[in-house]
Amino acid sequence: MKGFLVVDRLNDIHFIETDKEFARHINEQAREQGLISDDEADVYTVDPNIVMQQFSPLFMSQWFMIDHAKNPCSSIICENDFLFVFRHFEDFLIVAINGDNTESEDFLTRKTLVFIRLIGFVMGPVSEEIGKPRFTSKMERWNFLRHLLSTWTYLAKHEQSFLVEAVEKLHMNQVVSEQCVEILQAAVNKFQEAGERHTQHALLLVNSKLLSLYSNRNAQELQSSDILCIILLVRCLFPTHDKLEDLFAQSYRRTGTGHLRYEARSPATVRVSQPQRDRYESAVEGFTTGDETENDEYFSAKENKNHDDGSPSPLEGILTEERSSDSNGAKTPYPEVSEKYVTPTTSPTLLHAMDYLTQKSQDLKMTLDLLKSVNTSIKGERMRSRSHTLSEVEDQLGNKGSSLPAGRGRSSSLCEHIKKESHLCSKRSSSDVRLNTEEEQEEYVFPDIPEDRDCIKQAVFLSTSICKYSPYQIHCQRIFPGIILVVLTEMPKLSQAPKLVQLMQLLKDLMNGHKDMVSRIQGQIIYDAINTQLTKVLLSLRKAKGQLEKLCTEIRKKWESDDVRGGILAYLEQSSRAEISPSLERSLKYLYNKLTEVFRVLYLSPRPLMPAVTNALISVTELFTKHLGDYRNYLIVKAQRNFTMTTYIEDFPGLVHFIYVNRRTNQIMAPSLNITQEDIHSSHDATQLLKEKIWGMTGWIQQKLHEGYTTVTAREGDYHYSYFLWFENCSGSPEVIQRPYKADCTAPPPGILTGNFYKYITHKCFPQSVINSVHCIELFMMHVGLANMQFITNHCRELAARLYETSGDMVGNIGLFGT
Repeated sequence: MKGFLVVDRLNDIHFIETDKEFARHINEQAREQGLISDDEADVYTVDPNIVMQQFSPLFMSQWFMIDHAKNPCSSIICENDFLFVFRHFEDFLIVAINGDNTESEDFLTRKTLVFIRLIGFVMGPVSEEIGKPRFTSKMERWNFLRHLLSTWTYLAKHEQSFLVEAVEKLHMNQVVSEQCVEILQAAVNKFQEAGERHTQHALLLVNSKLLSLYSNRNAQELQSSDILCIILLVRCLFPTHDKLEDLFAQSYRRTGTGHLRYEARSPATVRVSQPQRDRYESAVEGFTTGDETENDEYFSAKENKNHDDGSPSPLEGILTEERSSDSNGAKTPYPEVSEKYVTPTTSPTLLHAMDYLTQKSQDLKMTLDLLKSVNTSIKGERMRSRSHTLSEVEDQLGNKGSSLPAGRGRSSSLCEHIKKESHLCSKRSSSDVRLNTEEEQEEYVFPDIPEDRDCIKQAVFLSTSICKYSPYQIHCQRIFPGIILVVLTEMPKLSQAPKLVQLMQLLKDLMNGHKDMVSRIQGQIIYDAINTQLTKVLLSLRKAKGQLEKLCTEIRKKWESDDVRGGILAYLEQSSRAEISPSLERSLKYLYNKLTEVFRVLYLSPRPLMPAVTNALISVTELFTKHLGDYRNYLIVKAQRNFTMTTYIEDFPGLVHFIYVNRRTNQIMAPSLNITQEDIHSSHDATQLLKEKIWGMTGWIQQKLHEGYTTVTAREGDYHYSYFLWFENCSGSPEVIQRPYKADCTAPPPGILTGNFYKYITHKCFPQSVINSVHCIELFMMHVGLANMQFITNHCRELAARLYETSGDMVGNIGLFGT
């Protein structure tokens, strides 16, 4: 029973996400109070107006404590065990609700902070886009945010990298690594040739793992938190939830465009299902004329159930003869194992079948040669057609009475996809997850994947050294299921983003009263600084036309008025407790809204996917298929079992599991949680049991770390848990802390998504050190309960040295606890 709300000061709902149980509970309460009638059909859909009426007293009291008491509640536990967690974010109040005790207060707090981080990642500083989007409908925006939040919830409960918020990189050999870097470099070059001159980064992702990263020499450094956000966005747009045992039970079929489609099946399904037909699609199937029929398909000889004359084929006769019945006479789909051995030289029926297959294979070869010639003659037309969007193709073919078949439109923007698929967003696909020994089930909401979505374009805002919200355009291309190419390109007018963000922040601080009393001269300096930044922005947009030109004129006219300048100077001279005058507040609010609108038009307005960029993505996809296409299954399995030191159980007796995180690079090294069940009939899931122990241990240790403990050990049940955090310099030598760390309520929770906690604690412990000269290392360990502290300490020292060498750092590691 879960809910997630975003409300403003007027208690208007700007975002809402509820599960079925919470929606039913709200509707029952509203029905008892007479707010809705008894004949409501859908009890699993909640009306935002009903939610506002139900929780309005709670929200109003929280706003009162924020504005007047300056001491709001962080959480509330009701008598019916409902847990409310609050977070004040700009002019919004974010509320996370849980009523079934499946999510703790720490998790809900982290959930609200991650939501704020994702808002900044996809919307920048324009938080008003949550409930009042400028270029799309509110429901489309809500559905996208729901999918994004549900994807994070799933990853946080299933992926170790999101558990500790660190990037997990696939460990590949030198040949594959070099090939990946060359492919990414080619992708950046092709984008620059296609007109995207400011293409800076390219990544290859395999599920939630980073395969390779390439950046231009002059590009801003891509932060680890931004990489995690990119992985989260890609998993939201191209979700994959395959298990390791299902990876070997996938059937692929090749389409005419060279892409591989797959159908994931469980081993049991593969064993009893009938074989699927291999369809050979011609190169012109992307633009059908409407004259084709459903029988215009080419099948192999073994799939023809009848001859041309209608008689069964010899091969079908053999398969029919081999089918038998069980002892009770019931037919079975499995062939019976016979003790009589038949060879091709002794079976006339089999010889006849071989002649039949030979003849059919010759006919098939002639057909394929003909298709190859047709494909060569129309290759240019096919390449051009694949760069069209679905709407363009339907407009082109509308006069012929034909439409594009499912799976043919290869490129579309995110807004176009959400608009086409908004009616499907209410569908839910559940993933059963055991959260405790009682095997409770939890439902996650994931977006449906239409077949025509191989390429998606989306605006994102990265945290760089020049700006907290640097606008980039992200292009995501699905190469194979689970393998995604990501290309990041700087947006036009990126140089204006730091000035706009700084101006918006200054105006917001003035409106909120975040200032100190200054003299007249100091106030004039602050006013001149704002005026200089605003003049630079307006000067850079002097050639703008249309809406931008109108916005710039309105901003200049308002800013140059005497009441704004005099009001700002007078307000700065007052004490910090003085309230802003209503007229000045209205003027500043007007300027802030206009600057926000300029930011929207510059960086959030939808841009079409250019045909040259689409062709560049297709070219890179074909390059990857050519050089690394044979490695696709290996890469998918590698993403499930990435750790290379498989002998750690023998080398470190008693060690069950560990998580090693280098906070200098924010990379994680940990054994994969894939335990092969020898007894398939066992009712106990060993992998899930181990995950429950690890997730419970990590959450408790992170809570202790936030309280100020850097070394933690605990024995619970059959296991002994330990955690060590230490500091190293750039050469890998341990550093003695200069000042003991004391817990601070203003510190972010451990991780990097919601604020870099580890830079915070490093700065607190080494206040006089040079920035980035000292970093910290984390090591979580899980031993059997009989292990003592001396044994665990030795394992920590030896394992840290082994993992330091495995990570590829050039400098050797020195013993953590000395010798």
